[in-house]
Amino acid sequence: MGRRRFSEMPCPLPLFPVMPQFTQTSRRVRPVLLATRRAQPTAVFIIRLTVTAVAAYLVALALPLAEKPLLAPLTALLVVQYTLYQTIRSAIQRISSVVVGVLIAVLLAATVGFTWWTLGLAIATSLVIGYTARLGDHILEVPISAMLIFALGAATTAGAADRVFETLVGAGMGLLAGLIASPVHMETAQEAIGDLGCRLGELTDRLADGLWPGERGTGGEAGEGPDFPALLRDAREVGRDIQRTDGALSQAEDSLRLNPRAGGLHPMGTALRSGLETLEYSAVNLRGLARSLADRQHLGDSGIYAIEARDRLSAALREISECMRAFGLLVRSEVVRDVRAYDEALRRHLAEGRKMRDEFADALAPWISARSAEWRLHAEVLVHLDRLLDLFDAEHRAQSRNRRRRRIRHRIGAAARSGGPDRRPRTPVRRRPRPG
Repeated sequence: MGRRRFSEMPCPLPLFPVMPQFTQTSRRVRPVLLATRRAQPTAVFIIRLTVTAVAAYLVALALPLAEKPLLAPLTALLVVQYTLYQTIRSAIQRISSVVVGVLIAVLLAATVGFTWWTLGLAIATSLVIGYTARLGDHILEVPISAMLIFALGAATTAGAADRVFETLVGAGMGLLAGLIASPVHMETAQEAIGDLGCRLGELTDRLADGLWPGERGTGGEAGEGPDFPALLRDAREVGRDIQRTDGALSQAEDSLRLNPRAGGLHPMGTALRSGLETLEYSAVNLRGLARSLADRQHLGDSGIYAIEARDRLSAALREISECMRAFGLLVRSEVVRDVRAYDEALRRHLAEGRKMRDEFADALAPWISARSAEWRLHAEVLVHLDRLLDLFDAEHRAQSRNRRRRRIRHRIGAAARSGGPDRRPRTPVRRRPRPG
C-alpha cells in the first residue's frame, strides 16, 4: 500500500466521493446505491420464506391431514426469521401463540358453533391467555390464529387434531429452514463499518476545505465566509448512517448466535462493535468541532484564523480524516497482511496529526486573554482535536475499556457488599452518545 493516502483510494460504495465537485451528484446517487445494497438480503429472505412455506405445504399435503393444509405454510411464515437466533428465539412464542389460538377456536367451534359472540369470546380469551403467558409481541397472533381457524373451519375433533398437527409441521419446517439456510451476515456489517469510516473521513476533509473559502472548493464563493453551519448539518445527518450501521451489525451479531456456520467469527463481531463505538464517538466530536468553528464566525474579523494557523488546522484535520478511513478499513479487515498495513498507516497518520495539532496550537495568537470568548473557542477546538486523535489510538482505547470494566466491577462489588438487590440489567446495555 506504500505511502498512498486513503483519500486517494476508492471507498466502499455507497459513499460521497472525496472530490467536492462530485458531492451533489453523489448525494443523488447514494440513496439508489443504498437501496440496491439493502435489497439483496431482502430478496434472499423473500426466497427463503417462499420456499419454506411451499415446502411446508407439500409436506403437510403428503400426510393424512386436511385436503388443503394451509395452516402449515402459514405457521412456517410466522416462524422463519432473518437469522437463526431470531428464528429459534421466536419459535417457542410463535408456536405457543398459534397452537393456543387454534385450540381456542377448535374448542369453541366444536361446542357452541360460530356466532358473533363466539368470535368475541375467542378474541377475549386469546388475549387474556396471551398476556398471562407473556407472549410479548406475539400476543395478537393468538386471536389471529383463532379467527383463521374459524375461517378454515374445524368443528370436529379430527379437524382440530389436523389443525394442530399442521401447525407443528409448519413450525418444524420453519426451524429446519433456519438451520439449513440461515447465512452469516458479517460481510454486510463489515462493509457498513468501512462505509461509515470513509463517510466520516469525507466530512472531515470538507471541514478542512471550509477553512479556505473560495480557494479549495467547499467553503463557498470567493469573498464569502466558510459555510460551517451547512457542514454542521451534514455532520448531524451522519447519525442516520450510524443507526443503519448499528442495525446491520446487530443483524450480523444475531446471525452468529447458535449458527453452526459462525465458526471463529465471534471475535470479529466483538471487534466490529468496538469499532462502531469508536466511530460513533468520533462523529460526536466531529459535530462538536464543526459547532466550535461555526461559533467563531460570530466573532467578526477576529473569528478567522491567521493563514499559518488555518494551514496547520487544515493539515491536522486531513490527517484525522486519513485516520478515520484507515480505522474503518482496519476494523473490517480479515487478512493479516491488510491488518498490518492499515495499522501501520493509522499509526503514521496519528503521529502526523498530533504534530500538526501541536503546530496549530503554537500558531494561535498568544496575546489573547484567556478569559475572552475567542480563547475559549481556541480551547474547544484543541480539545476536540485531542479527543478525535485519542479515539483512534489503540493504547488509549485499551485504557478506556479497562477503566469502564473497573467501574463496572466496582459498582458490582459495592452492590454485593451493601447486601441490596442486584439492580444490574439482565442484558448488556451500551450507553450511546446523544445525536447532535
